Amino acid sequence: MIRYMKRLVFLPLIAAFLFSMNGADAREVLSINEEWTFTPSRSVSSGRFFGGGAGQTVDLPHTWNASDFMDNAGYRRGYGTYTKQLDIPDEYRGKRVFLKFEGAGSMATVLVNNQIVGEHKGAYNSFVFEITRNLRIGATNTVTVICNNEQRFDLAPQGGDFNIYGGLYRDAWMIVTEPECISPLYFGSNGVLIHQNLVNDRRAELSVDVYLSSTDDFTGCEVSFSLEDASGNIVAQKLSSAVNNSRATCFVGLDNPHLWNGKQDPYLYKAVTVLKKDGKEVDRVEEMIGLRYFWVDADKGFFLNGKHLKLQGVCRHQDWAEIASALTVENHLADYDLFDEIGANALRLAHYPQAKFMFQEADRRGYIVWEEIPFVGGYVDIPDFDENLRTQLREMIIQNYNHPSICFWGLQNEVHAEIDRIIGDLNDIAHELDPGRLTTSASDQEHTYFHIPDSQGWNKYFGWYYDTAPELGPFLDEFHANFPNDRIAVSEYGGGGSLVQHVASYTAADEEGVRATSRGRFHPEEKQTYIHYEEWKAIAERDYVWGSFLWNMFDFASSMRKEGDTDNQNDKGLVTRDRKTRKDAFYFYKANWNKDVSTIHLCSKNYTEREEDTTEIVVFSTAPSVKLYLNGKLVGTQKTDAYATVRWPGVKLQSGENTVVVKSAAGEDSAVWTVK
Repeated sequence: MIRYMKRLVFLPLIAAFLFSMNGADAREVLSINEEWTFTPSRSVSSGRFFGGGAGQTVDLPHTWNASDFMDNAGYRRGYGTYTKQLDIPDEYRGKRVFLKFEGAGSMATVLVNNQIVGEHKGAYNSFVFEITRNLRIGATNTVTVICNNEQRFDLAPQGGDFNIYGGLYRDAWMIVTEPECISPLYFGSNGVLIHQNLVNDRRAELSVDVYLSSTDDFTGCEVSFSLEDASGNIVAQKLSSAVNNSRATCFVGLDNPHLWNGKQDPYLYKAVTVLKKDGKEVDRVEEMIGLRYFWVDADKGFFLNGKHLKLQGVCRHQDWAEIASALTVENHLADYDLFDEIGANALRLAHYPQAKFMFQEADRRGYIVWEEIPFVGGYVDIPDFDENLRTQLREMIIQNYNHPSICFWGLQNEVHAEIDRIIGDLNDIAHELDPGRLTTSASDQEHTYFHIPDSQGWNKYFGWYYDTAPELGPFLDEFHANFPNDRIAVSEYGGGGSLVQHVASYTAADEEGVRATSRGRFHPEEKQTYIHYEEWKAIAERDYVWGSFLWNMFDFASSMRKEGDTDNQNDKGLVTRDRKTRKDAFYFYKANWNKDVSTIHLCSKNYTEREEDTTEIVVFSTAPSVKLYLNGKLVGTQKTDAYATVRWPGVKLQSGENTVVVKSAAGEDSAVWTVK
């Protein structure tokens, strides 16, 4: 049976996403997500590659680890083969055809009609191969992609506290162009790099590099670049007829630009790049961009468009219950809705480049983004590993160059090795490719390479793995005093929290033996809440901390974890893996960060069956005061502190059922606790 690619009928949001990538008529961009045959192995016969085992029909995104990523026996790392039949119509004769994969874990070999067209090493960046010469026009063609998520010495990441899934777990596309086109082959990007050479409140000056590709030459070709405002008016335009070494450059300026101003005003222009040959349009790329400027001061923190902005950030893994890494647009939007609800304004997308849609949505919603390569889990001191790091960095930067949300390129996370040389090399590459953004890294220990990037992030878990939570502040003060020119952030902090494990109260007096507890089975939700209260307090009071990124927004799978109430899970998330339940610490941040909505939350509501008859009652609220009622009687009224928190220590409960109600101008919340 011949299966033809469907020209998808998208939901309005997804259609907008597609059209933001490309014009509607200049080139064809067709989804090839549907009807792949997947086999969980690879075999070689007579020089040809075939999938082995029984095949199943799957749609992309797909990972073969969706069913075993929480398995105590371990999730499968190995080969998987995807095969698809494509009908290539006669109308494509004389056209050029490319395949684009937005992600394949961790290594992918692509074949067309059993001929290898390319290989890509790296699970998290897009890659594109031209398949024009491998196709049979007017016939059925076979596309095969062999993925492999085994550990390799020449491929990052080497490991880490997360799972490294296999498969075609992001979208795949077929791109059809004329012989002359804006190149899809430039490191998997859209071929257009927009440099914000000067941006301020009065003037924006841009230079635009357009990478071109031709089967012949560029005689008669010219490139135009224009900016359209939100009303569709052209506000800047430039034509370039000079093509040098497959690249054309346009220079445009704009007076009084409407700046992209984070969540306050994430204003976007449409950038339209058109390639013409002999006066006829042959290709077009459209993309939404924002104009902004920023800097980080070692004493005063992050500034966006000249105004101080305290970055209140969360870290996020691309990991969901039941589907592992095979996230759809709906999954990404659900995560963003939770980012909005908690009141975050910054994201650290750890520990690898995440889906293109994540950056587009960050642009639209106004988030400041830290994006990083997967240099995590160890270092292999061989040339091939170094080169893979360099390639993944180049891909990440070039593919995501035009997103105003991205302000920081991350170079490593918690690598404990002598890596000064390669960090220096990566830092130089990032500055060469993108002098307008800052480099950074995330470290849990001090190393000489910690000071190489433009800014530094600390992964510190006071009160969880060591010491006590209030010691974060003195640690930061001491480091800042010793290295006053370092621009520092807190890139990770927090602790685990179980919804089914509780204590009646948790304070600094309970923090003895923290490491043994954190590595063990008992992760009471109250401990997580206490740690976040103390550590956010330390961060909020220090402007020289340019940003903080709590670890983690969501629980996620990690096969190395045998702790808490669930094996193979890191439970430091503020929301469960299925996104259905917000933990108490989530509401602490919501009350502190999101003042646009009224919040009142009674903590420890899940602790319904109790041994203790005395407890501390903790409430988070945006209201100035809160009333506590126990079994219908008013216990008292207290003012919320500077961190939207009210505490009633030593509240005596009666034997049997206790109805606890808290009320404020923000509303009310309640629970029933039973003392046995």
